Amino acid sequence: MSSISDHHQYLFLGKVTNTLTAEEDRELQELFARDHRAQSAYDELLRQLPAGQVEGSFSHLNQPGFWKNLPGEIRDQQGLVRKGKVLRAGIMLALAGVFAAGGWWFLARQPINRQEPSVVQAPSIVQAPRSVELRLADGSKVDLTATSGRLQKGQLVLDNSNSSLSYRALGPSPQTPGPASQPPGPSSQAPGPSPKAPGVSSQSPEASTTTGLNTLDVPVAMDYKVILSDGSEIWLNSVSSLSFPSTFAADKREITIKGEAYCKIAKHPNQPFIIHLPGNTIQVTGTEFNVNTYSPTSVRVALVDGGINLLAGTNTLKLNPGFQAVSTAGKIEQAPFQADKVLGWREGIFTFDGAELEDISQVLARWFGIKTQLDDATLAHKKFAGALYKKRPLSSFLDNFKVISHIDSYFDEKGVLHFVTAAGSRVSP
Repeated sequence: MSSISDHHQYLFLGKVTNTLTAEEDRELQELFARDHRAQSAYDELLRQLPAGQVEGSFSHLNQPGFWKNLPGEIRDQQGLVRKGKVLRAGIMLALAGVFAAGGWWFLARQPINRQEPSVVQAPSIVQAPRSVELRLADGSKVDLTATSGRLQKGQLVLDNSNSSLSYRALGPSPQTPGPASQPPGPSSQAPGPSPKAPGVSSQSPEASTTTGLNTLDVPVAMDYKVILSDGSEIWLNSVSSLSFPSTFAADKREITIKGEAYCKIAKHPNQPFIIHLPGNTIQVTGTEFNVNTYSPTSVRVALVDGGINLLAGTNTLKLNPGFQAVSTAGKIEQAPFQADKVLGWREGIFTFDGAELEDISQVLARWFGIKTQLDDATLAHKKFAGALYKKRPLSSFLDNFKVISHIDSYFDEKGVLHFVTAAGSRVSP
């Protein structure tokens, strides 16, 4: 581990201030157990901080006025940054920068004491109920949010619980290639995907549930896991969809993904796995990776383990673990990626560094179902760093965002979230 990520810095500071949740503390202990350098970095941080304040978990900073000058207090008491002195380890410089740059990670954990009520208020409109929907090949639909347990639809048995779906087909497995292949017999159609729309089939209702493609749609603010018939696992982020057959062909496995998903593909060397993305294709035999197709102009694939080939037009790239490929207009580039930023969505965390408000607004739309608007055009290209938590109140993020970035926000009568420079503030580029 050559450096400590932003998320790990966040855990370090939460440990110092005694504000970690049980889940976060468990994550930190697991980090210490598998990487002694992380433990050493944390111990070094403790040595650099005022011992008395560490013992008290910086509790005095909850008093009005103290939290505003956290960077200056720590610099004054311990001299983390001194003229002519270079810190012994680059890791400590990064941690000192967290405090000196405005205390974002620390402040995100502190209650904000104000005498005036927050400008941010809940939208006045009531959001419509959202459901994860499974559209079967025969055209029927299943509300997976409202239905749990085991359910049989024709020749397809569904097991749905804890935001996870698995299934099995009761009929014979197809013997011809293609994800939408038909069983052999006099009523068989040509192999390959059916040109007919879902639900249009000459098969009996029972047979049509096990042939053709099923599609699972995940709405705003939700996520879902699908266990495919070969044992592969697909985790879908908000506003994403997965199209898949009830049974795979004998010679290959094919699915289609739109949005974002984390894929853990079962290894079957004689049955290659193919993932269709907008304008791109992934070929794999068994691996773990993240795909992101939210952008209308690019596709991102980050490889965690194994190996894949990414195809875009006439170009093909073999991707190695730890690298992310970005495909734009048929051109593919790759670079190392930070796991906490790319994969954090699986834990409900969006970590951003150098992000514009447009980037943050897109996540707000997917995770909270709200529209945003910039009242001040000068904010459009400002850069921001921090973290957004899917399972925490949006108001806490907006409050902290105002403290650190001097950007205020409010909801109008239509439930649109507006961003504007806070009164008396001047936002730096």
